Amino acid sequence: MNKPTIALCTLLLAFASGTPAREAREVVDSACAKCHATGKHGAPRIGDRTAWTPRMARGIDALTWSAIVGHGPMPSRGDQSQLTDPEIRAAILYMFNHGLPVLPPPTEPVKPDPFHKVAKGTEIWFGMMRAQTMRDMGVKRTDIPRGKGYYHLNIALADLLSNASVRDAQVTIDVSDGMTVESKPLRAVFANSRVTYGEFFRFTSGSSYNITARIQRPGVPDPIEARFAYRAP
Repeated sequence: MNKPTIALCTLLLAFASGTPAREAREVVDSACAKCHATGKHGAPRIGDRTAWTPRMARGIDALTWSAIVGHGPMPSRGDQSQLTDPEIRAAILYMFNHGLPVLPPPTEPVKPDPFHKVAKGTEIWFGMMRAQTMRDMGVKRTDIPRGKGYYHLNIALADLLSNASVRDAQVTIDVSDGMTVESKPLRAVFANSRVTYGEFFRFTSGSSYNITARIQRPGVPDPIEARFAYRAP
């Protein structure tokens, strides 16, 4: 794969080596079915090729990377840190091909992924994870805040033409509830040729937020903006 294939949490966790790859069906049953069996949070259902086909349009590598990085309600690697890249790829293909024959094409336009944007030659993925979930996963960081409502917001970037991870950007996120704005520069976390940008923010339950990522790439004269929406549960 020439896409970056790791998210913030997997950059910070050490994975066990030498573990045999599991069958795709086992991975789906244990890690994916909790959302993809019922369509929870808008996840495409297993075997629903009408829902899967537009997601596959950009290629299996891009879709696999999206699952590894995590975006929107879907956490990195489906909240299963032990899953390998090949296991995730196999699980996606299983869910895409399950229950052939192919369903008829959709009669209505498919809505775009709200957590993926493309602007000025840059692909932008937005994801978030509860601070408590990071502690439960064993992420070794001393700055993970305690208390209710804290999330780690992360941005992953790729060059649209080369598919390479963008390693040298400056990224800031503005989080607004309509009354106030909290703005923070994101810290880059590197692993070999891969990088994600992230920082912690606090959200109030029941409130709606507008989230704006401001990205400055060397060689791109104007800042890139990508807007996302989130309602805290």
